[in-house]
Amino acid sequence: MNPQLKLLVSLQKIKDSAMVLEKSLAAIPGQIKGGAGFRDEKQKLLKEAQDEIDALKKKRRDLESAVQNENDHMAKIKVKLPNVKTNKEYQAIIAEVDVVKEKVSKIEDQELEVMEILESKEKALPAIKKACQEEEEKFKAYEKKKAVEAERVKAELEGLALERAKITDHLEKAWLKKFDQLTKAREGVAVVELLKNICGGCHQHILPQTIVNAKIGKDIQECSSCLRLLYWVEESEEEQAPK
Repeated sequence: MNPQLKLLVSLQKIKDSAMVLEKSLAAIPGQIKGGAGFRDEKQKLLKEAQDEIDALKKKRRDLESAVQNENDHMAKIKVKLPNVKTNKEYQAIIAEVDVVKEKVSKIEDQELEVMEILESKEKALPAIKKACQEEEEKFKAYEKKKAVEAERVKAELEGLALERAKITDHLEKAWLKKFDQLTKAREGVAVVELLKNICGGCHQHILPQTIVNAKIGKDIQECSSCLRLLYWVEESEEEQAPK
């Protein structure tokens, strides 16, 4: 195989590995965001439960205040009793007191109902808090795992960059320029294996003379359709092909 082509094949292998790693690295933020979904859902449930409890407490206070106001109102009505002069006036005051008493009774019934619901909600709250805390801990562990993974991928990419630099030191500038141009234009793939008479990149048929020249391996051949650089691997030599 042409020495420059051999270097280009190795460069493509590095590019392939780098693209996989870059894709993996780019996916990590989305994975972390997705992992936060369960935690966020538990936090939402906790907030809803706490908001409901707060609303019930406020309603209970409002009902307590309403009872107090009605009792104050009733006390003011009763103050009039010592000053009544007729039975009619007395009956009118008693009737007014009874109306207030009935109103107080209804409010107290509402207050009791609210207190029962509140007690039930408060009993359920610790379990919701626990589930929320557990999900938070799971997410933090997952986030840490992904951070470690990101650092590992970055380190591998740095290693590949060093390997690339070693290869490009021995690669002619013209071929390096062509390689970089092709990777930009052909989704990162500049050098492909010739699969019998098919281009391993665009899968178009290759001219017979190009196949012969690729097999000889003296000069670097390219696909007439996609312009990718071609290399030939004999079946008996596949295990020795550049990795």
